Amino acid sequence: MKLRFRRVAPLAVVCTLAGLVSTAVAPGARADDAGNPCGNFDFSAGIDCKIEVSGGCTADCTPLKLEVGCKGGCATEVPPDSMCTTVCDSNCSGTCDPSAIDCEAGCHGECDQSMTNICMQQTPQADCVSQAKAQCDVHCQSSCSGAPANCPGQCQACCIGSCTGQINYKCDFQCFADLQGGCNVQCQQPAGALFCNGQYVHASDVEACISYLATQGVSVDVSARGSLTCDATGCHSAGSASVGACSVSEVGADAGGAGIALAGVAIALAAARSRRRA
Repeated sequence: MKLRFRRVAPLAVVCTLAGLVSTAVAPGARADDAGNPCGNFDFSAGIDCKIEVSGGCTADCTPLKLEVGCKGGCATEVPPDSMCTTVCDSNCSGTCDPSAIDCEAGCHGECDQSMTNICMQQTPQADCVSQAKAQCDVHCQSSCSGAPANCPGQCQACCIGSCTGQINYKCDFQCFADLQGGCNVQCQQPAGALFCNGQYVHASDVEACISYLATQGVSVDVSARGSLTCDATGCHSAGSASVGACSVSEVGADAGGAGIALAGVAIALAAARSRRRA
């Protein structure tokens, strides 16, 4: 089901929005990041998390897999009398088919090409097709979520999502660029980068994020590291991090706090055996 409407004067809309400047808070200052090592990510339900490393990992550091980390970061509102929303809403309301309503599809129909045009004007070095779709996804999903299931409500949500995405282009683009840089760096490190439900998790500390997720009952597949995973049943060569678990890249390697913890356990066990012999 789709919202069907004619496209009118897209170039005029693009030119109007291209001249607007976003004043949203910088992505790095989002309140969602405060005190949470996993950054801006909703782990509330249906989460499938895994560590990725090396080449296959960097191949996944693409705009379409960075969307969740940029949601809510750039939210400059479109003026009520903007050309973008006025033209879009007029077209949509006049041609909307109540039996074929699909807010997100309609939003992408309005947003994707206009956003691609803005991208080609402002950041021609980017993969503008993927970049535009990803940035439109962020705002279309947000605007269409919970929209009334009727033509006026769906048209309004569809148009606000499209126009909000376009007016926030520069801010969103910078957020995606920052996340992509962080993703590439983490992919080259032994700890790897964390992906949940196919989306990159911009964790300030991957190990701290895994530990945090364990307290929330979320397991992380770390088998791509070739890691040891230790829990109440002992240490295993591959598996998932769970509540109370620790993981290290190599025994005897510089594995940070997890390696120190394992060494402490080994020393304590050795001391206990010595006392029993005495």
